[in-house]
Amino acid sequence: MRTALLIALLTVLVLPAGAGEHGSFFGTWGTAKQCARVPLKPGGTVLSEPFEIGPEWLRQGQLWCMLSWGPVERRENGLFSAAHARCGEDSVRQYFLGVKLDKGELTLRWDFPVKNGPLNRCPAPN
Repeated sequence: MRTALLIALLTVLVLPAGAGEHGSFFGTWGTAKQCARVPLKPGGTVLSEPFEIGPEWLRQGQLWCMLSWGPVERRENGLFSAAHARCGEDSVRQYFLGVKLDKGELTLRWDFPVKNGPLNRCPAPN
């Protein structure tokens, strides 16, 4: 009985979601400063930039990464997916990018030791 219950619970928590659920990750995400595009240093011209995520691309400022998405998994409090990210133009760098949406907050993990987040969805510009 316990084994059947455990299998049923695990199936619900890690069952791959439909391909259309990648859309939950799409949009503009950042901290309050990134969303407001506040200068990195007072009086500076370089701005804090949010992450813009779409079906094929991730962009932060002048950094562009082409994404090849894996399946979406339902988690207890949200969704998880991973993508192969190829970033740059002349010198391409490749990353394994983990994308977790948990209670409305997005976390990006680049090859897992480096993370950005939790990030919130940026309000639409007026």
